[in-house]
Amino acid sequence: MSAGGLLVAALLVGVGGGLGSVVRWGIRVLGLRLIAAGGWDRWSEETRPGTTVLANILACFLLGIVVARLGSAGGNVELVYLMLAVGFCGGLSTLSTAASDIVELVRRPTFSLALAYLLLSAGTGMAALWLGLVLAS
Repeated sequence: MSAGGLLVAALLVGVGGGLGSVVRWGIRVLGLRLIAAGGWDRWSEETRPGTTVLANILACFLLGIVVARLGSAGGNVELVYLMLAVGFCGGLSTLSTAASDIVELVRRPTFSLALAYLLLSAGTGMAALWLGLVLAS
């Protein structure tokens, strides 16, 4: 890839990552608002990790579709792949937020919940990736 091509690829990854991050933030805000609207204010802090899991599952599912459809493409399609797979799905998923949620759960007397959250996140993420691959193939 030429220097100009690398610059275009970097810009597309940045645009995709920004959009994915905004969607992740929107999932969190919407999830917490729905909880508050339901009169479950006291649950908002406990269910915050649930919005992270949802974003990660969605990102893995979409990544499966993108990989199945565009994974080995070249040329301009490769740029679309980079924007969607590396950028958007990378911005939508968040290992760092999941790790932060696990630390918060461990700090409370809920170690078993933290372990369940970790296993649920990894397991459902891989299952969603596989489902995306299968459905897009």
